[in-house]
Amino acid sequence: MPFKQSIENRLDPIALLAYIGLVLIGFINIYSASAGVDQEWLSLSTVARKQLVFIASAGLLALFIAYANVRLMDYFAYGFYGLAIALNIAVLFLGKEVAGAKSWFGYGGFGIQPSEFAKVATALALSKFLGTYGVRFKGWKNVTIALLLFLLPMGLILLQNDTGSALVFTAFFFMLYREGLPGFILISAVWLGFLAIIKIYLESLGVSYWYEYGILAGLASLFIYFTRSNKNLVRLTLMILVVSLVYSATIGWFYNQILQQYQRDRIELVLQLKEDRLGVGFNLEQSKIAIGAGEFSGRGFMEGTQTKMGFVPEQHTDFIFCTIGEEWGLLGVLVFFFIYGSLLMRLVFLSERQTTTAARVMGYSAASIFFVHFAINVGMTIGIVPVIGIPLPFISAGGSSLWAFTLLLFLFLRMDQKRM
Repeated sequence: MPFKQSIENRLDPIALLAYIGLVLIGFINIYSASAGVDQEWLSLSTVARKQLVFIASAGLLALFIAYANVRLMDYFAYGFYGLAIALNIAVLFLGKEVAGAKSWFGYGGFGIQPSEFAKVATALALSKFLGTYGVRFKGWKNVTIALLLFLLPMGLILLQNDTGSALVFTAFFFMLYREGLPGFILISAVWLGFLAIIKIYLESLGVSYWYEYGILAGLASLFIYFTRSNKNLVRLTLMILVVSLVYSATIGWFYNQILQQYQRDRIELVLQLKEDRLGVGFNLEQSKIAIGAGEFSGRGFMEGTQTKMGFVPEQHTDFIFCTIGEEWGLLGVLVFFFIYGSLLMRLVFLSERQTTTAARVMGYSAASIFFVHFAINVGMTIGIVPVIGIPLPFISAGGSSLWAFTLLLFLFLRMDQKRM
């Protein structure tokens, strides 16, 4: 297309404005969270300077995608996915450990996290697979391939001990459900999640696993008794019982043998199985204090005492929402939610008007990933999900996350422009 055509005419203006607004909100709050107590307004901390570089490079990346040939996305989709898988394998052996996770390549003071780009690569691969074959999940072969496309990188990231980033890959279930994934798979996922929570409760209370197995077997027997005339339903119940028992035993082993003690502590804090305000629960306690201190209108830009005194560790990255809550208050939080919600709803709207399966899959993948990141990050700062350390898209400091989220968003917006 001719270069003279402006980006405003090429990309959806509402999504573009929401992106710019979120990036600006992110930089303002990173600037405040990373500033010293006596720092002047116009001076930049090291973190803020780096973020400016990341924002500028993300802008160049967005500009490049805006004028790129959309066919290249389809042509290189599997190659990008393969590269992402290779990098996530390599980081297990060559990466450096940061905050207990071996998920970074480090070069001096610069680092890159391949798991962030794996989300983009997976979205592209799923877009190409579902778009090429027009898959509507009418066969287990197609279902299996689609599931493996995101379960493979998810498993590799779990091996890196980066539970938070791995958990984000469950976002693809939302997209797959839109594309025809059988509803019983989602119901099964909810049931398995429920079993996991029950298992953790029983483990923390020291209750023998035989009680849990006995309860499951008793409920299954009761259901079978009332539906004994339906042999198919009886067989299904027995299958669910066997899977549930095996899964429960596996979860117990995984919880005790694979998860680190600090990870178990964070889960138990959220489930209110323990209280440790001065230990592992310190971040969460200070986070709640910071957000609550903002009240309705906030303490003002650069005026947050929790922020300035550094009571909340990693406040410019994983806990950046605390700065928004303390300095801008409920009013600022509502504005932030409105902008972010507008972006999510716009992505859903744009996805639904696509004329190809590939573009729709890419749009729903982006919306789902942004939503899961947002829900988990905000949820962990207010104590409704465990503290697992994932960035708030376009807001948290960091180059890998900003570049990956920018890629994900603008690749879809470029597809949407091609539709027009």
